Amino acid sequence: MQITRLIAVACAALFMGVSAQAQERGGTLKVALNPEPPSAVAGISGTGAAQILYSKIYEGLFSYDFDLTPRGVLAESWEMSDDGLRFTVKLKDNVRWHDGEAFDSDDVVTSYNVFAKESPNLAALAPKIASVTANGPYEVVFDLNTPVPALVYGLALGWLAIIPDHIYGGDAPYRDNPANDTPVGTGPFKLVEWEKGNFIKLVRNDDYHVEGQPYIDDLYFVIIPDSQGRAVAYEQGSIDVVSASILELYDVERLAALDDSQSTSQGWELFSPHAFVWVNNEKPPFDDRNFRQALNYAMDKEFIRDVVFSGMARPTHGAVGSRTRFFDPETEGYAFDRDKARELVEVSSYDGREITLMPASFLGSSWGRLAEYQVQALKDVGINASLDSMDVGTFLKKLSERDYDLAQMYLYQWGDPGIGVSRSFVSATAKPGSPWNNVAMYQDAETDALLAAADAETDPDKRAGLYSQAQHRIAGDAPVIWIAELDFPTIYKARVHDLITDAAGLSSNFAGVWIEK
Repeated sequence: MQITRLIAVACAALFMGVSAQAQERGGTLKVALNPEPPSAVAGISGTGAAQILYSKIYEGLFSYDFDLTPRGVLAESWEMSDDGLRFTVKLKDNVRWHDGEAFDSDDVVTSYNVFAKESPNLAALAPKIASVTANGPYEVVFDLNTPVPALVYGLALGWLAIIPDHIYGGDAPYRDNPANDTPVGTGPFKLVEWEKGNFIKLVRNDDYHVEGQPYIDDLYFVIIPDSQGRAVAYEQGSIDVVSASILELYDVERLAALDDSQSTSQGWELFSPHAFVWVNNEKPPFDDRNFRQALNYAMDKEFIRDVVFSGMARPTHGAVGSRTRFFDPETEGYAFDRDKARELVEVSSYDGREITLMPASFLGSSWGRLAEYQVQALKDVGINASLDSMDVGTFLKKLSERDYDLAQMYLYQWGDPGIGVSRSFVSATAKPGSPWNNVAMYQDAETDALLAAADAETDPDKRAGLYSQAQHRIAGDAPVIWIAELDFPTIYKARVHDLITDAAGLSSNFAGVWIEK
């Protein structure tokens, strides 16, 4: 049997980035959070802010080192069969839920059954999984319909958070469960207070399954609705941690340079956020490849990097990000070419009609500035474009219903194209209902075949070749407008240690974070 196995206990010192200083117990950590999530229950909301919150309460089977090597969290060890059709996970046997109940394999099976229906991410992967069964109290078996060599990334917290069978098992509801007001996880922190619009307070889980952790007593998520307010709060010491993703980008360098500040760009390796514009391929003139290519050539990605995102981005080269496995740097990147864009508009089926761009302004003022630039860039190549602004709820509803022309977005890549990229470009996900997967309604039989073969190929070299072909095919079809790979530094007070220790950054569990007194 070909074994891919890591023993979490034996590797803990290597993977946890243990500080040269002795960890100190106690203290309070305050983290800026925006937007305020609707719930602390894992998976209720798909926003990044929601995962930052619930990742402290709930856990997954795995986390991932900066180089994307999997680590066990609730998993003790794991192995894939030689034929790639059975993935077996042995679970930790010393874990308890926050309400004192013991964690076991039934919890994993229930979690899969819930999120295969409730999570658009896992739902896209579920057809490849034949069954998930408990083999005794501490072993779970994933039997597959086809090899899924990237499965370990598809079982990340954001896809398969582990929730308790004794609350959500059987016919119990998930989204409307009465227990959702008091979330029960296995994580290092428990929710004790939520003052809407102000703060969310978590406290240490004294029965956490990693001995001695967590170190901090209290964890506050502070809700500050405007970016300037967040910058002032950090500067005055009212908060200890803030992500550049929720700051005005011109404040980032200034705050990071303060005497009591540290900053790091690590912690995005798993997500590799990819900014683009959804293009509704089903509607004329967006069903014309010439027109879609023109949209891409019209965008000056270096201007976007330098001016819109203040250097905290890099130009893209197609569907796969440079931090994601199997990236092919030779993929067409659509370097800015206004004349080429105009030529393609002229030979396309575009008839001068007005097209609208939905800006994701709720993500921050940079996105509003980006939208204004994009509309002007389209006008500069002969396209009659305008903005169609709206609140986040209406924005996501329109995407779900495919009721749009163009719409800004960024998505996570989740470490492997078989998990985070294919879902946006295969015909099987080209259907209304999700604001995340293949909102472009892109359908191409050759792309489907290439991605299906690559997603199932167990030989890494052959996978790389297939993904290379797929990247070139998708780039040629230009089903979306690629904009930028985003880099969001995390800024934090110097007295905070071991904050960013894995590829999920602020969405890790903070069990090892400690505060120097």
